Amino acid sequence: MHILYLHQYFATPRGSTGTRSYEFARRWVKAGHQVTVLTSQAQLTPEDVALAPSTGVGPESVASCGSPAMLKFEIEGVNVIALRVPYHQKMGKAARSLAFLRFMTAATRRAVTHPGVDVIYASSTPLTIAVPALAARRLRGRPFVFEVRDLWPDLPIAFGALRSGFLRRAAGILERRAYARAGAVVALSPGAAEVIRSRSPKDRRIEVIPNCADVDVFTPDADGGEVRRKHGWDDKFVLLHAGALGPANGLDVVVRMADGLRADASVHFVLLGEGSERTRLEAEVRRRGLTNVEFISGVAKAAVPAYFAAADVALVTVAPLPIMQHNSANKFFDALSAGRPVLLNYSGWQRELLESAGAGAGCDLGDEEAFAARIRAMKSDRALLAEMGRRARQLAIERFDRDRLAEQALRVVEEAVR
Repeated sequence: MHILYLHQYFATPRGSTGTRSYEFARRWVKAGHQVTVLTSQAQLTPEDVALAPSTGVGPESVASCGSPAMLKFEIEGVNVIALRVPYHQKMGKAARSLAFLRFMTAATRRAVTHPGVDVIYASSTPLTIAVPALAARRLRGRPFVFEVRDLWPDLPIAFGALRSGFLRRAAGILERRAYARAGAVVALSPGAAEVIRSRSPKDRRIEVIPNCADVDVFTPDADGGEVRRKHGWDDKFVLLHAGALGPANGLDVVVRMADGLRADASVHFVLLGEGSERTRLEAEVRRRGLTNVEFISGVAKAAVPAYFAAADVALVTVAPLPIMQHNSANKFFDALSAGRPVLLNYSGWQRELLESAGAGAGCDLGDEEAFAARIRAMKSDRALLAEMGRRARQLAIERFDRDRLAEQALRVVEEAVR
């Protein structure tokens, strides 16, 4: 079976973002299938691009039909076609919209004409990734599975990024059409699945396949001692946020927690990563005169497990919007794999999972008194903290194993073809 995998932000382990598509695709190849990934160059590293000449196909420029330049390479048996459409988070809204449109147009042309495809696996976001899949279904009769990582257009509407009434209506029509035409829909959380179910035909198959735990890379055996010595954390109770510093992460709550707990000099908050909110957050920390918040950047991906090992608690926070409780952030699964207790500032499926397994805790979204109380309780009981860490690791292995989840997704794809 030849699977065309559509994901605009495909990344390999050389990059600094999630690799769900890469992990699924390479496992599907090992299962005996042919997989072609159609993506942009947005998340590929120079090392990825350097693979192109070794495959014998190399970079090629496509002039016909106004297609953007295209790069082809192979990694672990997966054929990757990367459309060179410039995109980065610092672009203005108009430039980002244009990038989405350019990729959608070029990807649609390729999805319709790519030879020998049996089925398409389209992974959003953005929602526009549904357009190539819908076009290939209509024009070539190719079935597709639609994967929903985040609920669009709900999420950009909630953040005020999609204000035009016309665009909201158009996005809503596209969303429902994708659900209606897909052979199956994959949601990354139970909450998202319920929303999708309410907008889909009654007979539509909706499968929950969350993000995966990287239990081989993030392990409790990683040496965090050197990290603690390097940063002077020897006597600190360290709460670590490791990931993007963007609006969706709601990191103002961390700054407020640090302010409220400043009297306890042993409590230390660490924000590891980059993002559009970093400069503003740093300015707010300075304005409040806080010394218990530390920003760290420039850490290679291979070194991140040591930072988890150096931390006492892994923080996963979201912006105070109810829709964010349906998230399936990679850092949640990295923390479980690393055997760190996880503390959330929200409720939903992850809180239920953590508290039922004894692997962490959460609180109602916006209840900052409860959030602070959870921090104090974790700090006061080191034996409980150690047990939470052990159970977090067990949860990662038993519930979020990559091999099992990739196999589950493959079954959905295979059944969509029948």
